[in-house]
Amino acid sequence: MKKKKIRKYSILMCTLLLLGTTFEGPVRAFEVPPASAASSVMGPQSAEEVEAFLDDYFSKNKIKATAVTVAVVRNGQVLAKKGYGVTDKTTNKPVQPDQTVFRVASTSKVFTTLAVLQLVDQGKISLQDNIEKYLDGYKVNNPFDIPVTIEMLLTHTTGFEMRDLSKNNLLYDADQKPVSLQDDLFEQFPSVKRKPGTSYMYDNFAFQLQGYIVQKVSGEDFGAYMEKHVFQPLGMTSSSFAQPSNLAERFPTAYDRAGKARPVYRLSPEVNPQGSMITTADDMIRFMQAFLNDGKSTNGASILSPTSIKAMETYKVSIHPQVPDVAYGFEAPETPEATNGQYVISKGGFMPDFSSGLWLLPDSKTGVFISYTPHGGFRNDFFAAFMDHYYPGPKTQYGKADFKPQAAADLHKFSGAYTDLLSGSITKVSVIDDGRLDVYMPWAKHEQVRQVDDKLFVDEKGRPLAFQTDSQGKVTYMKYNSPFRYSAKASEAAGFPDVSKDHPYAQYIHGLQSLGKLTDNASQPFQPLATVSRGKFIHDLVQQFGLTSLGKETTFTDIGGSEYKDSIQSAADLGLINGAYSGLYEPDRPILREEAAVILSRLVHRLSTIQVPDATLQLAPGTDDWALAGVQKVVALKLHGPEVTMADNKIDFRSKQPLTKQEECAMLYSLLIPNN
Repeated sequence: MKKKKIRKYSILMCTLLLLGTTFEGPVRAFEVPPASAASSVMGPQSAEEVEAFLDDYFSKNKIKATAVTVAVVRNGQVLAKKGYGVTDKTTNKPVQPDQTVFRVASTSKVFTTLAVLQLVDQGKISLQDNIEKYLDGYKVNNPFDIPVTIEMLLTHTTGFEMRDLSKNNLLYDADQKPVSLQDDLFEQFPSVKRKPGTSYMYDNFAFQLQGYIVQKVSGEDFGAYMEKHVFQPLGMTSSSFAQPSNLAERFPTAYDRAGKARPVYRLSPEVNPQGSMITTADDMIRFMQAFLNDGKSTNGASILSPTSIKAMETYKVSIHPQVPDVAYGFEAPETPEATNGQYVISKGGFMPDFSSGLWLLPDSKTGVFISYTPHGGFRNDFFAAFMDHYYPGPKTQYGKADFKPQAAADLHKFSGAYTDLLSGSITKVSVIDDGRLDVYMPWAKHEQVRQVDDKLFVDEKGRPLAFQTDSQGKVTYMKYNSPFRYSAKASEAAGFPDVSKDHPYAQYIHGLQSLGKLTDNASQPFQPLATVSRGKFIHDLVQQFGLTSLGKETTFTDIGGSEYKDSIQSAADLGLINGAYSGLYEPDRPILREEAAVILSRLVHRLSTIQVPDATLQLAPGTDDWALAGVQKVVALKLHGPEVTMADNKIDFRSKQPLTKQEECAMLYSLLIPNN
């Protein structure tokens, strides 16, 4: 495997009448300064020049990927289809853009969207349909009086709690049988946690569900539907949502950092509308040509109406007129400043061993596609280089030149803690002075942003930060440096019957509750003095910090019956825990404070490169040698509550005592929002 890292997977979206939110309706283009209008001489012009650009770029960046395929089209013409690197280091067979097959991961969602809109064109589906119409009587757990609609599935605004890829969705053993799409969906069907249509969070489950609805309405298996109604009409003969052997044998070999070949895997469900598509650059050329030609392919086949094509290239949800979120099947580029003021819709894909990127510039009829192994953020570097070369100009500017920033007193409505809807990470916002805010993501550096428009700020690098308010003007969400979701502003804590406002741990318990990090029933006693088991502590840590791993299962022999099995396995794979002894983890035993401290210190080490202040503090006797450094680090960072005391110039961490719920809350809250 690759060197283990903590991953916050996220591995990635008719007018919206959204009840007082600031979502924009279907405006053809988001606002950009007039000077950014496209020049007629901009853009790639000739195949020879584009090939020269690509050859030069990839010769300088070959270390970033072992196998790359790339294609560029404009005005219906193929300006480039190239392969770089080799499909296998043993044979040194070169990548061939018409033969080498890549996993495009979430770029699949563009094609799933296309299938849904085909059925809309035919009048078989309405975008405003309640999804329950297609669920065979299944009732969505939705406490709101607004139903989830087909359009909300397309725009990632369902309000569903997160469902994402897990280790169970990757099959490395040929004897393992993938589950069906239907079984996978209904075994994990999420509840609605936020008012439907009011918040944007990248939603893989929503696209799985779209594929299932295509099956229900068409009467055809999703993979077969895509083959018959999309791939065949376009002549995409090397594309599939399944993994047939004749295509799988054309995958490039993926390698880990040590140069060892990675095993080929299948997905479960094998046909997965959210991300199982495999294809070639040559096939993607056929799609881009048709899409940029109002849905009509070069052979005359029409795969979608011009109206639906226009809908797919139009941003439907925007937190601010200058900060678009999603169109149907597409989203705003991950690095919006790299668009140089051009109107761009994009779709990225990421899964173990593979990444892909698709960018379309409808105004200039230009399309760019890249896919490569191993996975990584390489695609954004390539996109920025392409735009700087072919669409040069100033980076996208935000705001109004004559805007007068608000006084500090008027900015306090933006202050507070915000929880990332996808990863669960916390961002703290506070007022500096007139027109300026401080933005702090724990274990990262502070960013200062200046106000350039109502509810819009920019940082020193020109990146936008935008806020959303409800009909009463109350701030509800923020979007900053996270293109695939919003962060929700913490609400006032409901509290617990046995945790008063003057309780010594109230700031930690109520703080976690306001951030949505506690699942305890607010109407029931919290029991702050109850002890926390080893399994529960790891589960809370994994859940609160959005930590997941797609690595191998652990060898612990005593966690099979634990409700926290998956969290324990993820924590072990990420190097946060080693177990107890002899292959055991002891998930039900109360966790000792020194054990919890060591785990927290390992997490801090992985989350941050921040220097720990004076981590050699003198501790009172009672901490085991193996835990000493971890406890010292936790104390130095003040990741604890008032239970830690000082006597005779030595700190008593009470290392051998079981951790209580209130003490766990102090640790986790202080880790989420450090005392900075």
